Amino acid sequence: MLSFLSSLLQGQVGEQVNRGIKGLGTLAVVGVMLLTAYIAAVAALALFLAERMSPWAAAAFIALGFSLMAGAILLVMSMKNNAENRAEEAAAKARQDAQQQMLSALMGGEGGGKQAMVIAAIAGIVLSSLLGKGDGDDD
Repeated sequence: MLSFLSSLLQGQVGEQVNRGIKGLGTLAVVGVMLLTAYIAAVAALALFLAERMSPWAAAAFIALGFSLMAGAILLVMSMKNNAENRAEEAAAKARQDAQQQMLSALMGGEGGGKQAMVIAAIAGIVLSSLLGKGDGDDD
């Protein structure tokens, strides 16, 4: 039975792998086309600027533009990283607060009296039900 199921799954896995390979091939072709278009756009910009100003000034202008774009990308990535760090810290603090509340309830700390009684009652019910289950010889 298991071999039958695995043989059925092998066909599906093989199809998925083939689709994945085709998808990667398509993605590679699209990437090459986009890179080619990008290089052509930069070359066209350089030629256009070289007609309007000296070639050195055009090259410097393009370099300045790329530097500004890189700076903007670094700024956005830094802001995103800081936001992720703050979110992780908030999640860790929330987990720690929940653990503190649980410990406080178990230890009978502030405001945990009712919670401690409920936890003790639940524990008692669970223990009594476990201890009450015998071999079933009482019938």
